[in-house]
Amino acid sequence: MTSLTRRLRLPVSGALLSTALVLGGCSAPWSDSPTDSFVSLVNDGDWAGAAGYTDDPDAAERYLTEMDGSIGETSAQLDVDDGSTTTTWTVPSGDEVTSEGSLSTADDDTVVWDPAIFASSLTPETAVSYSDDRTYGLPVLDARNDTQMSWTTVTVFTATPDDGTDPGQQASAIAEAVRPVIDDLDTDSVAAQIADAGEDGATLFALRPEDTATVAGALDSVAGVTSREEGRLLSPTGTASPVDGDLRAYWEKRLDDTAGWTLTTTGDDERGLEGEVLGQKQPAHSEPVRTTMDMGVQAAARRAVDAGSAGDRAASIVAINPSTGGLVASAQNAAADRQGTPAMTGQFPPGSTFKTVTTAAALSRGTVGPDDEVECPAQVEVDGRVIPNDDDFDLGTVPMHTAFAESCNTTQALISRGLEPSDMKDTAAQLGLGVDFGAPGMTSVTGSVPVTDPGAARVESAIGQGEVLASPFGLALMEASVAAGGRMVTPSVVQGEETTSDRPEGAPAPLDPAVVDALRAMMRETVTSGTASSLSDIDGLGGKTGTAEIGDGAAHGWFVGSVGDLAFCVFIEGADSSGPAVEMAGDFLRDGALDEVTG
Repeated sequence: MTSLTRRLRLPVSGALLSTALVLGGCSAPWSDSPTDSFVSLVNDGDWAGAAGYTDDPDAAERYLTEMDGSIGETSAQLDVDDGSTTTTWTVPSGDEVTSEGSLSTADDDTVVWDPAIFASSLTPETAVSYSDDRTYGLPVLDARNDTQMSWTTVTVFTATPDDGTDPGQQASAIAEAVRPVIDDLDTDSVAAQIADAGEDGATLFALRPEDTATVAGALDSVAGVTSREEGRLLSPTGTASPVDGDLRAYWEKRLDDTAGWTLTTTGDDERGLEGEVLGQKQPAHSEPVRTTMDMGVQAAARRAVDAGSAGDRAASIVAINPSTGGLVASAQNAAADRQGTPAMTGQFPPGSTFKTVTTAAALSRGTVGPDDEVECPAQVEVDGRVIPNDDDFDLGTVPMHTAFAESCNTTQALISRGLEPSDMKDTAAQLGLGVDFGAPGMTSVTGSVPVTDPGAARVESAIGQGEVLASPFGLALMEASVAAGGRMVTPSVVQGEETTSDRPEGAPAPLDPAVVDALRAMMRETVTSGTASSLSDIDGLGGKTGTAEIGDGAAHGWFVGSVGDLAFCVFIEGADSSGPAVEMAGDFLRDGALDEVTG
C-alpha cells in the first residue's frame, strides 16, 4: 500500500483557501486507473477533474469543496488498500485521529461516489466538522475577585438598503428606534454605512440583552434591519475601560493556549443516524484571569469622566497603587474614546504637573532647598525666553515650597538654570516618566523628556511645555513613584505576569528620601492652601495642578495626586485651566474612589 500526500489549493472566488485537504492513494498518480486519477486530481485541488472520475461528478465536487471548508485547518490523508480506507486527520494542534471507510468502483471502473470513502458514518447528507473547544466562560476578575469582564451574549444589528427608502430616512428611523439605549447615534454616519454596504449590509451596533429587550420591537419595524446573536467578552455596564481591548487579547491568548478540539461527523436525521465523534481533546484547565484593577474605583472614575466637569471635551482618569504598581482604574469619556486610548497612550504637554520633576531635579542637585527664599515675579526672561505666571501674578520673594504650591512658572524657570542637561530627563526616569514598559494585558506610553542645554528649550521643559510630553497613565505612574518613596514603580495589570522595560540596566536609583519628603510636603501644601485648595477637605491628599498651552488652542487641564495607596491623574483636553480637572478629581475621590481604597 502506498500513500500520496499533497496540499490542496482550493479556488474560491478567484482566491486560494488557507485550509487544505490532504489525500493519498495506494497507486502512483501516473497510473491510468480511474481510482488513481481521482485521488491524484483531488490532491491537486482539481475538484471538477476529480469528480469526473466518479459516477456522480456534481455531488462529488460539491461535497469535497464543502468538506474542506468544514474541517478548517485540519488536514486529511486517505490510504486505500483493496477497497478499505483509513483517513488520518491531523488537527491544527498536530494531534491525529483516524477513521475507517471504503471505496468501490463501478463496472466501468469509475469511483462510486460516497462520502463513506473518508469515514463509514458519512452519508451524502452528513459532513465532517472540526471545532476548537475553548472555555469561553473563563472570567476576568478584578483584585477583589469581582467580575471585570465575562462572556456575554449580544445582539448584533445589521441594515441593508430598503428599496424606495432614502438611506437618510432609514438611518433616522433606526436612530429613533434605539434612542432609549443609544441617545446619540450619528444618523449621517449610519446612512453612509448603509449606502456603502449595499446588499452585504452594514453592521451598526451590538446591544446587551437588557438593551435589546428595550428596543428590539421598534427595530424590527424598520425595513432592512436584521439581527443575529453572538458572544463577546464585555465589562459590566458602566465599567468599560481603555485597557479592555488589551485584556481581551490576553484572555483570547489564554483560551488559545488551553483550547481543546473536536472532530465529528454530523448526524442524518432522515435516516436516524447520529453523528460520530472521530476524535476529541478536552480544553486544559485554566484559572480565571485576575487583574490588579478595582471595579469600585473604576466605576467612580467612569462616573467622574462622564460628569459635567469636562463638558464635551475629552477627559481621562488613570489610577495606580503605589505599593504594587498595579493599575487600579483607567477611564475615558466618549469624546476621548473617539481618539482611541488617550488615557494610556496619548501624548500631551503636561504643563505645571511636570514641576514635580523640575523641583525634584533641583532639590537633588542641591541648587535649592524647600525652605530657601526664591523669586516669583510676574514675568522673567531666562536664556532669551520670557516666562509669565498665570494672569501675571507676582508673589515677590517666597519660600520654595510656597512657589511650588502656588505653581509659580517664573520660579521654575529660574531654578532650571542650575540644572545639567540630562537632569530633568534622568529625574523623570527615576519616577517612570519617559520609560517604555511592556506589561501583558496593557499597552501604554508614559511620555518623553528631552535632554536640554541652557536656553529656551530647557526653560520650556521646566514648566512642562516645549518637547516634554506625557500620557495620563505616565503622570499617574510618576505620582505613584513619588508616593512609593521616589522608587520607580513598575506598572502591571494582570496578576502574576512580569513587566519589562526599555532599561536593560534595571530600574534607576530612587530619589533621595529627603527630596521625596520635601516634594510630598509641597504637594500637600498645594492642596491645603495652594492651587488645589478646593480639595483641602480630603484628608492626606497631595497633588499638583497643571495647565498646558497648545499654541492657539485652549490649554489642557491636569491634576495629579495621591492619597493613601492611590495615585492618580486627571486630564481634560482644552479645559483652558486646571480648574475643571481639580473639580473632576474631587468627584472621583468623593464619589466612591476613596471608600473603595480604604474600605
